[in-house]
Amino acid sequence: MNIQLKQANPDHLDTIMDVYLRCNKDLDEKGLLQWNDHYPSREYFEEEMIHGNLYVFMIDETIAGSATLNEWQSPEWSEIPWRFAKEWVIHALFLDPLQQGNGLGKVFMEKCEELARDRGFGSIRLDAYSRNTGANYLYEKMGYEYRGSVYFTSKPEGHQEYRCYEKALTH
Repeated sequence: MNIQLKQANPDHLDTIMDVYLRCNKDLDEKGLLQWNDHYPSREYFEEEMIHGNLYVFMIDETIAGSATLNEWQSPEWSEIPWRFAKEWVIHALFLDPLQQGNGLGKVFMEKCEELARDRGFGSIRLDAYSRNTGANYLYEKMGYEYRGSVYFTSKPEGHQEYRCYEKALTH
């Protein structure tokens, strides 16, 4: 099995959207209302691709997931007691539900960490919807440290808490 994380290009956008919509539908069916029509959107993915921040997780030349990797941090994170500097941030990470349950989420995260190290970053930060127990479990199992929660008022009532995580990267 050939597994890669590489920058997205315009030819990838339709497939990224197909995988994202499948993932979002799966989350909605589980009652995990973490995304909506505004974020992430096709326009979001296009913009991040133009800036070189959109990546695809490839398994044997098939797009299995996507993530945005950059240095931007949500203003809500300003009160979080972060410990590490020189951070890279993961946004809108998703893995095709058809690929879940066989350890590929861990591999996807390891590829993000490897790329961050290669680019000279010393840590990774991310947030995860508090009710997405699978994602939170994965991050904690991989050594991401919980730093506190933020609340996005743009989300529906009862679905606003996101857990912030951080991991130092060793070289």
